[in-house]
Amino acid sequence: MALSLEEFRSALVDAGSRQGLGIRLSDTEAQQVAADPHATRSWYAYWQSMNPQTEPAAPAFPAPETTPAAETVPLGGHDFAQTAAFASAPPAYAGTPTTAIPSPGAPVPGGPEKKSRVGLWVALSIVGALLLLAIIVVVVAFTTARHWTKVDAPEKPETFHSEEYETGLYLVADDGVSPCAVDQDWTDCIDAMEAQYAGACAGVELVPAAAMLCEQHRAEIDRMRAEDSEGSVVASLGDFGHLTRTPEVATRQVSNNDYEAAVTHEAVCYLGFLGECD
Repeated sequence: MALSLEEFRSALVDAGSRQGLGIRLSDTEAQQVAADPHATRSWYAYWQSMNPQTEPAAPAFPAPETTPAAETVPLGGHDFAQTAAFASAPPAYAGTPTTAIPSPGAPVPGGPEKKSRVGLWVALSIVGALLLLAIIVVVVAFTTARHWTKVDAPEKPETFHSEEYETGLYLVADDGVSPCAVDQDWTDCIDAMEAQYAGACAGVELVPAAAMLCEQHRAEIDRMRAEDSEGSVVASLGDFGHLTRTPEVATRQVSNNDYEAAVTHEAVCYLGFLGECD
């Protein structure tokens, strides 16, 4: 028949029976366990878990006044290895057998430790969740980041000013006043016309209008040479006058060399509001 709780409490206070049960407690500790119903139940439950089929032997519970020697107390049918393991193992609620027995009303050993471990796991879970959330946010921020060019200073366009310059061509003007005179020797008049042509038309590049005017003078001089004869004089003056040559001047736009490129930099916007978001 299995050992009842009351029988177990009675066995605790007897040194011989206590050894037979394989419980290594001092007399003081055994008295404290027996006096505390909660501690008694703890040790009883632990003893039952180690001895599920134990049945008490007849001599396991001698009268309280009798204290049999440790070697004459039966071991209740337990083998030595099981008894040694139970004696060295701590009960579930009262600490190791060699520690002080908790007083009545004291918190169950192992309870706060278990709660603290639960709290630790909860805290670690929260921290892990926060770290995972932070990693997700960072990954999303970088994968959805918007890169754009921000203008720090706008471009300054180049400006120009007008400038006159000589093109390398020449203009020729005819004043309409003949270089000859009436009754002048014909040959002398030809020489005067030739001098006007040489001074204005020869040796330079002329604009188209000036080149045409010089060609007309050249043709007139050639005509006069063809009509020249000894003793001929000028009877009347024609339309060909004095020629004047001037360089052609044009106007062009010259840069002020004041162009300035825009000042920019690459900006990044994360999540629509972090960084440089336009």
